[in-house]
Amino acid sequence: MIKIGQTYYYFRRVPQHVQQYDSRQFIKISLKTKNEEEAKRRERIYDDYIEEFWRSLIRTGGANGFDADYKTAVTLARAHGFAYKSATEIAKSSLSEVIERVNATAQIGAKDEVVSAVLGGVDRPSIPLSDCIEKFWPLCADRLTGKSDNQVRKWKNPRIRAMKEFTQIVGEDKDIATLTRKDILRFQQHLFKLIKGNKMTGGTANKQFIHVKDVLRIVANSEDIEIDIDELFKKIKFKDTPSSRASFEAKFVQREILNPANLSNLNIEARFLIYAMADTGARECEIIGLDKNQDIFLDSDIPYIWIRANDHRGIKTPQSDRKVPLVGSALYAFQQMPQGITRYTNPDSVSNLINRYFKNHNLKPTDKHTLYSLRHTFKDRLRDIEAPEEIIDELM
Repeated sequence: MIKIGQTYYYFRRVPQHVQQYDSRQFIKISLKTKNEEEAKRRERIYDDYIEEFWRSLIRTGGANGFDADYKTAVTLARAHGFAYKSATEIAKSSLSEVIERVNATAQIGAKDEVVSAVLGGVDRPSIPLSDCIEKFWPLCADRLTGKSDNQVRKWKNPRIRAMKEFTQIVGEDKDIATLTRKDILRFQQHLFKLIKGNKMTGGTANKQFIHVKDVLRIVANSEDIEIDIDELFKKIKFKDTPSSRASFEAKFVQREILNPANLSNLNIEARFLIYAMADTGARECEIIGLDKNQDIFLDSDIPYIWIRANDHRGIKTPQSDRKVPLVGSALYAFQQMPQGITRYTNPDSVSNLINRYFKNHNLKPTDKHTLYSLRHTFKDRLRDIEAPEEIIDELM
């Protein structure tokens, strides 16, 4: 903040690392006040919005993900205590708000650029729902750090499906800024029909709402769209249904699945995965992603694997980082193949292979049983021996 004559100004050099996106050398904005305390208040507001403006430029690589004039108008309106509204929207506002905006511009000065911002003189860019998912990816790039290509694909796909479902109901050309509670309720009714027809579970429907809400909120914030996404989705939730995933009986695993004769027609690395999952409870992707130099410790007093992010892939959640002792069939598997799995990099491909094998060789007691059921069996076994919940949570 500097003072020229009797008036205070916001004055700042554009940082060198931002200049490739913001060509100005300096930013100089009149704070339109002679009062030092008021000037400090306005200076802090300008600084917050300018910092966020630069961050958005860096996140998007300076891409044309927003209209510069509109961004400026929103920033200036907020800096003077108003949410940005178009002239049409202001005309529909209460008389007291209109008077308040007009009085504010009269104090500022009729020729100031802020007048245009406060009185809605800049058209807001239209952002159709069909554009939102592509705008969303670069804004959440930090969430994908350390994930493998397969993990990125599995992270993106449910969000793509959710937005596709949403736009089919609400309309691809619907402007994000014009979304209403009525639109959200229409989507809710659509999902309710799918649940009622046994085409979707309540849990899946809730996830769709979470993904759509996340995409819309991130995009709206980035584009400075004045819409309360949280309010639109308030108290929208379906009753969840119990998981349909089944677990094997422990005796069935010992007698049938771990019987070498029953797995003789399966390649050695697929057998390795079954053995490892049966006595670690780890996910397919966690076993496949182990690095022989970083994550497999057979020479330790207690042999173990360390499930964590490594050079090949990330992990599902921060809580998934854990050390699991190797015993039984899992220890045998790693002793036979200390290098771990090298044949497969895509967990889905080997999982599908094993599930087909289970089906063709009568190793599926029901259609609900899959390779992943070994993970549920492991948890059941821990509960059967009354392991402390803290230990169960840590191992799982």
